[in-house]
Amino acid sequence: MVVQKAINNLKQGPKDDKVAVASGIAISVVVVLLAAWAIFFFRNIQRNSQQLNLSGGAQDEFNFSSVRDAQEQLQQQFTVSPQDLQKLRDDAASGQMQFQQQTGVQEQQGNQPDQFGTQNPTY
Repeated sequence: MVVQKAINNLKQGPKDDKVAVASGIAISVVVVLLAAWAIFFFRNIQRNSQQLNLSGGAQDEFNFSSVRDAQEQLQQQFTVSPQDLQKLRDDAASGQMQFQQQTGVQEQQGNQPDQFGTQNPTY
């Protein structure tokens, strides 16, 4: 009965009162719907969080065991034994000795005139 009297008063009242009441009702309906949606949304998230499974797919490619295996393979490929280093040093030393012997021979030949008849200076 009280609601019926309020509605009759609004029907007979000014237009501004009608707009204010309609706006209030619309805002309250939107707030109630938003609250209900939020409750159901967060309940659904909470219920489905236990079913979330991230295994499989690209995550398996970054497994620590595969990374460790790849690291060991790289280390095996690029490790240099002391014998390899010794051989490399000896090869470089013998190449340097051959170069020095060749330059020594060229220095001895440098005292003679070249094909144009000029004397090559010795440094």
